[in-house]
Amino acid sequence: MVISKYVSLAQMYNERSNNDLLCGAIANFCQETSGSKEWHRAFDVLWSRILKSKILATSEHPRYPDLLQEIQLELSQKICHEFDPEREKNFLHSLRLWINYRKNNYGLGLRYRIRDLYQEDKQKFQRETSLDAPISRRNNDLNIPTLGDVIVGDFSEPMETLIKEDFGDKLSAKIQKLGCHPKKYPQCTCGEIAGRYLLRNPPQIQKDIAEELKVPLGTLTAHWHRKCKPLLQEIYQELSGEK
Repeated sequence: MVISKYVSLAQMYNERSNNDLLCGAIANFCQETSGSKEWHRAFDVLWSRILKSKILATSEHPRYPDLLQEIQLELSQKICHEFDPEREKNFLHSLRLWINYRKNNYGLGLRYRIRDLYQEDKQKFQRETSLDAPISRRNNDLNIPTLGDVIVGDFSEPMETLIKEDFGDKLSAKIQKLGCHPKKYPQCTCGEIAGRYLLRNPPQIQKDIAEELKVPLGTLTAHWHRKCKPLLQEIYQELSGEK
């Protein structure tokens, strides 16, 4: 019981100490002249304290780092004249609410903006050119695969033969040049992924591709939808004469 009480008191002390350090960092930052070297140094200290406090809403979304930079900039511009710690009894809780939420134009709304990232992705996907369009407009043969068929590698042998005879060489060459890849996984290029879908028989599934390329499945899937599909769409438009 003594140990438990001691740990509890230590935790309380650390929380108060962190609160004091963070509160002091805000005060020091706000007294500096905006744009000065001292202002930048004071903000670096403040931002470091905020990160250590772990009060920021987080996300695995690929654009989260960019969003965090926006939040960092807005925080430097607004915290001195907008943040009001008196709104809540707990200083750290007050700062967490101000950063992560927004009410009546008060706050940065980080959590809501994370939600918007996913909503934007959903809307963008819905706006994309229909994947049901025929891959070639040279005739009205119902056996001609659609772009959707090509992307997922779900087409029968006659369709695969038709693709090879129609524009297979050009398609293969263009796919192999697609070098876009996630930052930490240079081996996971759009060309590599699409090649495994389109140029292998039978086509590979995403799970197998992720395992062979040593890339998290979620990363590969996100990269495929966000980067590779639009690039394949451009290739389709070029080969089909839409460009």
